[in-house]
Amino acid sequence: MSVIQKTRRGKETIAFCLLLACFLTVASARTASAAPSAISVTLTVEQTVTMPEESAADDAFTYQVTALETGSPMPSGSVAQAYTFTIDGTGNAAVGAIDFTRAGVYRYEIKQVITAPKTGYAYDGQVYAVTIYVKNSGAGLASEVIVQNNDGDKVGSIRFENAYNPLASDPAVMVDPPVKKTVTGSPGKNGTFKFKLEAKDALYPMPSGSRDGVKTLTIVGSGEEDFGTWSYTAAGSYNYTISEVNTGETGYKYDTTVYTITDSVADVEGQLVVTRTVTDGAGRRVSTCAFTNEYKPVDSSNKPVNGGNNPVNGSNNPVNGSLFAPKTGDSSGVARYVIPAVTALLVLLASAAWKRKQKQAF
Repeated sequence: MSVIQKTRRGKETIAFCLLLACFLTVASARTASAAPSAISVTLTVEQTVTMPEESAADDAFTYQVTALETGSPMPSGSVAQAYTFTIDGTGNAAVGAIDFTRAGVYRYEIKQVITAPKTGYAYDGQVYAVTIYVKNSGAGLASEVIVQNNDGDKVGSIRFENAYNPLASDPAVMVDPPVKKTVTGSPGKNGTFKFKLEAKDALYPMPSGSRDGVKTLTIVGSGEEDFGTWSYTAAGSYNYTISEVNTGETGYKYDTTVYTITDSVADVEGQLVVTRTVTDGAGRRVSTCAFTNEYKPVDSSNKPVNGGNNPVNGSNNPVNGSLFAPKTGDSSGVARYVIPAVTALLVLLASAAWKRKQKQAF
């Protein structure tokens, strides 16, 4: 083989190698551009908040996603392998995106952050375990997310349920205005008097022993009693009245005053607090519901002894009443009433005498 032939063959080999290298480079570039270099995963966290209507309580709750292995990918804004976020009211939040650049198994924990529990709140203590499997596939990286609850059961969502209900008012600190009964005069015996506490709405809270928004009590003679206390479970304004029931005790003039109780119930940092105002019929603030009944003996002229229906001297008296007595100025009264009566009496006497004679004859 000549030198010229060797040189030609060497050039051809070099050219072939260069061509093969270019082909492999282009093929590699195409493969790299076809397969993604990373995959993103976004987690959705749901929150449900239950609380009384029109409540002004805070409904924002805080949560945290923590990586269980150092170096695991985290959402933007994370600090020291932990990502913290807040959800207001009933709604949800998107956590992520979390970018993964290589295959592997990545484990996280999601829970609610409760630094200082507040009065009236019920917090969801669920702790979710989230495992993200990142795999190589023909098209690049693929992911699978598995969520487990406290019991280790697989669940389809990350959900927290929180509630707020302020503590009921304390009846022990409620102002309970007594009903004070005073009797004037000198009754022969004590009367029994009845009083009524009535709610403006029958659904309002009431003391024990009430029915359909009403409670009654009795006081014998002069004395003092109270209706009792109750508890509120919701903020708002509540109205009641206290009055005396006229039971018709003879000789008594009843007190018609109506007292009004207004309870303003406010939510104070998770505790319901009652502010009570009691007013009389004139709108004056009072601390006692006082009733005064005046006793006066019944006048003898009003008694039935000489009254209109008295069978002895009354107007319908068959002996001295108007039935037989002639009217003043009426000269015919004797003829119309007395004579017939005397005649009837004489007939009766004659009949009795005749019957006696008949018996003697036999």
